[in-house]
Amino acid sequence: MMKKFIIILAIIIVSFHSLLFSQDQKVLLMGECDEMGTRNMLNYLDQRAKISLSIEKNIAISEKNISGYPIILICSNGYLKLTNDEVVLLGNHLKQGGLLILDNITSDYTFSIFLKKILPEFNTKNISLKEFFAPNILGIDLEKIDITLEGLFINNRLALLGVKKSSLIKKWIDEDEEFLKVGSSIIFYDFTK
Repeated sequence: MMKKFIIILAIIIVSFHSLLFSQDQKVLLMGECDEMGTRNMLNYLDQRAKISLSIEKNIAISEKNISGYPIILICSNGYLKLTNDEVVLLGNHLKQGGLLILDNITSDYTFSIFLKKILPEFNTKNISLKEFFAPNILGIDLEKIDITLEGLFINNRLALLGVKKSSLIKKWIDEDEEFLKVGSSIIFYDFTK
């Protein structure tokens, strides 16, 4: 009984901490990201974890504005269209605590070339769903999730997450609850670690 109380108390403290530090934070959508699908997931996150984030779409990143986007989501292989300056900015942003999510990577070869450009000194690794979503606070039914994740960690913190051969955003458009939980969990863990 005491253990459950401590876990609940810890979740409340982490949620309150996340609420305080997520104010005025934005998710930047780059490429062909569906804003409504992302908004569905962020609303789900706000209802479950009280983390409120707004969205900006296809804003040109610069040294002045990139720190306002702790999470950047690039869709439909949009990462291939980034300029060299944008790649350098993103690499520095990730080293300073940002998170880059690449949705629906369709080519391992082009993905590996991009990784060598953005963060050549770090290696990625395949991430099992059970490992990535432990603890499973939102109760994701991992048996219903069919995605492949590849992550790049800097100092044991997730800096880049590649979603391969599947699209989280398409599932968010359909309001698939398990995938809404997946997206919410990724952001929740990013804000609380």
